[in-house]
Amino acid sequence: MGYEKAAKVILGQCLNVQKNEKVLIIADENTKDIGQGIFNEARKISHAELVLIPVGKHNGEEPPKSIAERILGYEVIIAPTTRSLTHTNAMKEAKKKGVRVATLPGITKRIMDESVIADYGKISKFTNQLKFVVDGKREVRITTPAGTDLMFSLEGRTWRLDTGIIHEKGKGGNIPAGEAFIAPLENTASGVIVIDTFAKEKEVYAKKGTKIFIENGEAVKISDEKCKIAGYFKTIQNARNIAEFGIGTNDQARIIGNTLQDEKVLGTCHIAFGNSSSIGGKVYSELHLDAVLQKPTIIIDNKVIMKNGKFLI
Repeated sequence: MGYEKAAKVILGQCLNVQKNEKVLIIADENTKDIGQGIFNEARKISHAELVLIPVGKHNGEEPPKSIAERILGYEVIIAPTTRSLTHTNAMKEAKKKGVRVATLPGITKRIMDESVIADYGKISKFTNQLKFVVDGKREVRITTPAGTDLMFSLEGRTWRLDTGIIHEKGKGGNIPAGEAFIAPLENTASGVIVIDTFAKEKEVYAKKGTKIFIENGEAVKISDEKCKIAGYFKTIQNARNIAEFGIGTNDQARIIGNTLQDEKVLGTCHIAFGNSSSIGGKVYSELHLDAVLQKPTIIIDNKVIMKNGKFLI
């Protein structure tokens, strides 16, 4: 299958799986080959099981109830799935029980061969350095060459790190990893987001150049009412909420038109819509979807930390 190298990175460097631990791999029809590849390596180390779930309708949809209950009986969960389980209540509850969780939403062979195989020690060091710079700051402004100009408050919110090192009980993160992220304070975001890339392979949520207008922390207008994210805004509760601001820190990642990798690219940032309750916000939604902004200028408390995609720290 060709996933041995990436699987070993996930199980070893990222999760530090031990022989006495129970590991559950959750995949679906689209990702079952990757799930099988991870399972084949996991069972060489410990007790491992592989389960397939239905392909979700959208990112953030809860898994079947039977799976949500089942995952509480394992030490490690690895979820290479088409739709993201990262911000679901099921994964939140699992982490509360001490389960270590690695999610790989939208994973593909290319991503397994590229950004998954990274130096997570190096990524962790840089991401922690970034956190030191931004910690405790209160206001953010983001601009891009495409026309994004967005401001919001971080008052009372805490930065979280996705470094790929998931060794402690109750910890979780994406693989590939590489970002510092935070939930903007509700009702404070205002401005406009102009889309650079907002897609996962052939599934395009909004085309390049689409404008999303933000007021009081929510999307209030979109220039293309027929795009996929516009449909989600109309049909999924709280989908319009500005849920997350993240900064990519993975130097092995390149823009490929897949959010899982794109949002980790060094020199980008991303804004997510929908659920913020899993990352320190107060809004729950069955959607969590990230739009990646390229060559951003990021100003935090009047200090420029990134200019046109280049860190100034």
